Amino acid sequence: MAEAVMEFVREYGIASKVGYFMMDNASNMNTMIDKVSDDLEQEFNVFYDPLHHRLRCLGHIINLAVMEFLIGKRPPTTGPYHGPSNNEVAQWRKHGAIGKLHNVVVYITCTPQRLHSFTTLTDGLKLRRDNDTRWNSWYKMVEWALRPRVRQAVTIFCAQEPALQEDALTASDWATLVETCKFLEPFYDATVANEGAATSSISDVLPTMDYLLHHIESARETTSVPQLATMMETAWAKLADYYEATEDSPVYSAATVLHPSLKLAYMERTWKDRNDWVERAKARVEQLWRETYKSTTSCPAIRQGIAQEPTTGRPNRYKMWMKEQKATIFNTDDDEYDVYCREPVMMISDPLKWWLESAQRQRFPNLSLMAIDILSIAPMSTETERLFSRAKSSVTDQRGSMSIETLNFLECLRSWDKSAIVFPPECGYVVPKVAGFVSGI
Repeated sequence: MAEAVMEFVREYGIASKVGYFMMDNASNMNTMIDKVSDDLEQEFNVFYDPLHHRLRCLGHIINLAVMEFLIGKRPPTTGPYHGPSNNEVAQWRKHGAIGKLHNVVVYITCTPQRLHSFTTLTDGLKLRRDNDTRWNSWYKMVEWALRPRVRQAVTIFCAQEPALQEDALTASDWATLVETCKFLEPFYDATVANEGAATSSISDVLPTMDYLLHHIESARETTSVPQLATMMETAWAKLADYYEATEDSPVYSAATVLHPSLKLAYMERTWKDRNDWVERAKARVEQLWRETYKSTTSCPAIRQGIAQEPTTGRPNRYKMWMKEQKATIFNTDDDEYDVYCREPVMMISDPLKWWLESAQRQRFPNLSLMAIDILSIAPMSTETERLFSRAKSSVTDQRGSMSIETLNFLECLRSWDKSAIVFPPECGYVVPKVAGFVSGI
């Protein structure tokens, strides 16, 4: 993987511009970015801190916490066309109501005949099955099974099938599944809210994890099922581990501070009992600002949208005086970061769009570059994975000999066209200043 990245770096000549990697939590991702760091230093004499630039996909983190809650270290999920062994079924059953429901769903969906028999009980409604590749598939399986018509059909089908007698769901099992579904719903909501490509940003990562940790703590105190309380503790521990891992890179704290609706006030409020966390985060964000952005001199020029005033033959003393007052208010000797932090929090729905506005670009020329670099990072790798998934629709039977280069060009153009980035000049289309794409960046 590192060699594929370096090939791209060489082709586009961006050795000094390699940014952040949003990846899952597999250990080979650490190995890959370490190798990229070594190659950049040896081949281009570019220092690249792998720990600083290694970011973790929020969707994968949420999924790991959910899986830790549901079944911990689980047996492998069987394929769609192969029935599980008796040992696998027994292992799943040990996980209680969720494992028994899994066994029932797998049994029914393994053959067309069983699935047809089941759908005759539901007027055509099929079961939804968990899998290893789609986040929230377990939540959707439970949520769907709890629908009255589906739940009734599951009960009837289990009563008719001798092979499912040990997996028949009792009233207690169904009650556990109801609480499980209620517990999983905020994880589903958080995933959906952060996987969109339009306005989601890495600035949402810490607030999202704070929200879910608080949700787990509240649910653990109120659940009436002791087994679920234990499962919630394991989910909390898993999520807390990755919450601490966000300290490996200052980007998470910087993104929070650079969100005009959050700023330092969010961390001071959320971490009021951990002042050491607040001070450490502040120091690292300030260090990133000072060492990387404060002295930046290559700021892109911002086009002025104000028409030139007609000359009248003499200067307007009032306007000259007003210009002096504004220059005093916005002293160029002031530290941009300090000025920004001193200003009150404001309600902004899209922080990246706010920083792209000419008012912020002019007033905070260097800090705006830092904000755009950081806030343009998505909290998840979802959109990239969607691009890869869509690529398979381009390689049809009639296009089997398409080269990688051609596929690369095709997918780039499709993505750019969808984002309204590339249009012929004669069409007169004005590119919207959204999603991080604006002239001059």
